[in-house]
Amino acid sequence: MALVRGERAARSSGRSSALILALVAALLGGFLAPGSASAERFSGESTVHTNTATEGDGTRTPDIVSTGADRAVVAWREGTVPGKVDQGYIRYGYTTDGGASWSRPKVLAQETSQYAWHYVVLYQAGGEVFAYLGRTSATSSNGLPIDAVVVKRSTDEGHTWQDYHVSMPTDIRNLIMAGRPLRLADGTHVIPFWSSGRRNGLLRSTNLKNWTAGGFVPDPSGYQGAEPQIAVEQDDSRTLVMKARSSRTPSSQAYAATATSTDSGRTWTPFALDPNVPNHDTKGYFTKDSGGRYLAIYNTAKDRQILHYKVKRPGGSWGPGRLFADGPPVTDGTGAGWDTYAMADEYAPGRFYVAWEHDTSSIKVRRLDISGTGRSPLSPAPPA
Repeated sequence: MALVRGERAARSSGRSSALILALVAALLGGFLAPGSASAERFSGESTVHTNTATEGDGTRTPDIVSTGADRAVVAWREGTVPGKVDQGYIRYGYTTDGGASWSRPKVLAQETSQYAWHYVVLYQAGGEVFAYLGRTSATSSNGLPIDAVVVKRSTDEGHTWQDYHVSMPTDIRNLIMAGRPLRLADGTHVIPFWSSGRRNGLLRSTNLKNWTAGGFVPDPSGYQGAEPQIAVEQDDSRTLVMKARSSRTPSSQAYAATATSTDSGRTWTPFALDPNVPNHDTKGYFTKDSGGRYLAIYNTAKDRQILHYKVKRPGGSWGPGRLFADGPPVTDGTGAGWDTYAMADEYAPGRFYVAWEHDTSSIKVRRLDISGTGRSPLSPAPPA
């Protein structure tokens, strides 16, 4: 998202050998059993959308929510203007067959001569899906400043959308959302955010209309947290855990910046590094599932080429990191071969749809099962 600087080089859709490798990998994909000691597994990947021709910074920063075991909606940013990064228009697609096929991409927020869009975050509350979009001026070259947060609502599982007017804080410069919102036990909705000065915190609302900000996370060590994710703590349901991208740490300490709150985000402990959750100065995903298991999905190096995941079960320690995605480059340029910016949503206990950007030319999805039950097979999507 913002603060990832540098223009993309010109894009090319050559590299036929890379495409062949990608097809072979998909055909051989199916279920991958990480090891005899674990029942974790994932399906083959499917492609929601591909665009190798754009001269902007490509298809990036997806989010996904599941509205049923076989239904999900994905939204992403698509940059198309040469020389501009971290902005574009917002598109979406949905599946009704478990990811075997996806709708034709549709426009959620159009880039115009006046406005462009920096991010999209999805949230399912009751029978509705909300999309939170960060707007910027079309004259920007890097997606900043954010001049408004615009919200869309869907009452048909993300197939169509309508404007939904909200009140957001006006005293936070560059209000950026990158993590999954939560509904707390008392009914309060919270959204993690970061802003200018690398200030991280939560937005709070009791009605999804009027939002206020809690306190900022102290950062005396200067880890420069960003793109925070939140979950309820495993051992104490009264405590929130935040894990964020850490940008100013030595390579020997490439871990997520972590803080906790016992008052629903009004105050926080200072950021500290969690040596169990890697972070190489890029967005990582973190959540707790309905069975109390932590799930982290993260890049293994600053080059953003490989995604791993790891799991912590209640009362246990973090398991080992396991390969999740490592696709070949398809285009040329800054993001060639990237597998990064994963987001996920639980559709059944311990089972997730996971979306991520590949090569800044494709939006990918696969299912991940960390339940450990192995009771029924995941349905791998056909190669796309």
